[in-house]
Amino acid sequence: MMKRAFGKIFTSNHGTEYGVIRKSQEPFPVELAKSNILAEDDCGNYFIEVNGGIHFWDHEIGDNEFLAKSMEEFISNCSAPEDVELESDQVESVWVDPEFAKQFDIKPKP
Repeated sequence: MMKRAFGKIFTSNHGTEYGVIRKSQEPFPVELAKSNILAEDDCGNYFIEVNGGIHFWDHEIGDNEFLAKSMEEFISNCSAPEDVELESDQVESVWVDPEFAKQFDIKPKP
């Protein structure tokens, strides 16, 4: 069922956005060793199940936040992220995955 959320973001009832949600991959943080990990986002945070509810585990503070009382409620609050377009003068820096950069012969700046 979680597959229906992959590539989407979760928006809380207060308007806070979480995601982009993707399939989680090991290794997992030691702090989550006994957790039911459902998915992760692209920033190192995890969506976990706690007593049937869905929580967001923030890797920076090591704490989790309640998001939804069930998987159905969680899925119903997921949607495709909006496209963002920036002008070149609005971009200060970007990180490019080194393996992806190799495909386009992009060299990292020192």
